[in-house]
Amino acid sequence: MAVEYFFSDMDNTLLTSNGSITQENIEIIKKIDTPFSLVSARAPIEMDFALDLLDLKGPQVGFNGGIVFQGTGNTRNVIEKKIINFQLAKLIVESIVARFPDVSTSFYDENFWYTNEINKGIAYESSLTKQSPIVKPLSQLFEKNIDIYKIMIIIFDESVMTKVINYFTEAKFESISVQRSGKNYLEITHEDAIKENGIKCILQNKNINLENTYAFGDGHNDIPMFNIVGHAVAMANSALEVKQYADYLTDTNDNSGVGKFILKLLKNNPS
Repeated sequence: MAVEYFFSDMDNTLLTSNGSITQENIEIIKKIDTPFSLVSARAPIEMDFALDLLDLKGPQVGFNGGIVFQGTGNTRNVIEKKIINFQLAKLIVESIVARFPDVSTSFYDENFWYTNEINKGIAYESSLTKQSPIVKPLSQLFEKNIDIYKIMIIIFDESVMTKVINYFTEAKFESISVQRSGKNYLEITHEDAIKENGIKCILQNKNINLENTYAFGDGHNDIPMFNIVGHAVAMANSALEVKQYADYLTDTNDNSGVGKFILKLLKNNPS
């Protein structure tokens, strides 16, 4: 069976629990000839370090499919983007901050991360991504119209997570997608910003058989990606309901599950 493309989520999939990449994963991915693209909920600025470590030059997907780009930093070229309506984003952020003051609410444009305060969730995210947000009162954050790709809500209490999800269900905001990423994250993007569409953008005009593509993931927001590729590979640390969508299971993110699966696969498919 031919192997024509690999796609991989980042957090808790390619990345370890502390946000790094194992040396085993680095060595294996750098050696393969098969194209490899990251498909992440992260902002491009939070993906750059991985692109450099893995020497990935092809197109990548950020913001859960909200942006498809190539290159890093000042050399980044945006191939496709899907942004949230600015006034709608403002309404959502202000509503969540007012109704759920104890959760961590922030948002992103292409190059920056914004929040109204540093709290437990923001500090946690900063420790993982090594990024620092711009911190201003909400009134100042929305003074100027900017392209908003993602609103991120970090919640450590499952009962509160349920209440926030129910809020979005009842509010029925149009033209957005609300996806849970891992246990503690709720991410709001444009309704077309799903990982499946990011992969479609990458593969358009390429002579690649979808049956020969593989995707690695662990979270609920990886399910659309699993549904489009030929072979879905869930990490051992994935939630049970995510594993049900997978064709294969591999080792955990902390034990180089992505690299180990690739190595075994390519050894069995030397062509």
